[in-house]
Amino acid sequence: MVSLRGLPLEAACPRIIVPLFARSLDALRPLALAAAADPAAEVVELRLDPLPEADFAAALALVRGLTEKPLLVTIRTKTEGGELALTPDVYAAHCRALLAQGGVDVLDIEWLACGEHRTALRDAARAAGAVALYSEHHFDGTPATDAMAQTLTGMADAGADIAKLAVMPHCAADAARLLEATARAAAARPDTPLITMSMGPLGAVSRFCGGAFGSCATFGVTSGTTASAPGQPPADVLRKKLLNRADLG
Repeated sequence: MVSLRGLPLEAACPRIIVPLFARSLDALRPLALAAAADPAAEVVELRLDPLPEADFAAALALVRGLTEKPLLVTIRTKTEGGELALTPDVYAAHCRALLAQGGVDVLDIEWLACGEHRTALRDAARAAGAVALYSEHHFDGTPATDAMAQTLTGMADAGADIAKLAVMPHCAADAARLLEATARAAAARPDTPLITMSMGPLGAVSRFCGGAFGSCATFGVTSGTTASAPGQPPADVLRKKLLNRADLG
């Protein structure tokens, strides 16, 4: 079982991840303090791509100094719906520098965008004592159900410690298909934790009931923080309404 600073990741009790999305170090500080103080925020995600590249190291040091909660570090490229247009080489260099700095508990590694660096970054994360999370994002639609399940199992087979998939629904059935793909992948690769979500209002249900289908975490915002993707609900609402299989007996 994957554990983050003693916090186990399992679908029976999905964890709440709160993203920190700021465009300056001054704006980042209050967000980090808010996430550190909110009991609903179990894991903190530092989104570095809204910041200048020169501030990446300072941002990691700042957030790590303000919270002892597990820290997921993400550089989301434009290819995957983020803020920065980075070549695979530059992306990989930033990731390695952050791992060398220390304080990273989970490194988000873009499954497609990082190209040939994927396996090397996974190994570098593990060598630095971090968990390697492979991620893929579709902000323009929801792939076929078989394709989504194959993406998640492919990540697992490629050695991901955690496999993440986010998609955009165009109808309620799209959100249902994401949940079906999650359940199929969870059954096929039970030893690899999955994080999946259908974004936006149509996909909101997946953030509350994903654990019942095999997703071990979801994303929400806390007071004073800004959503990093469409449809992220307040973390305190998630905490009250999140469907935990452990609660169902």
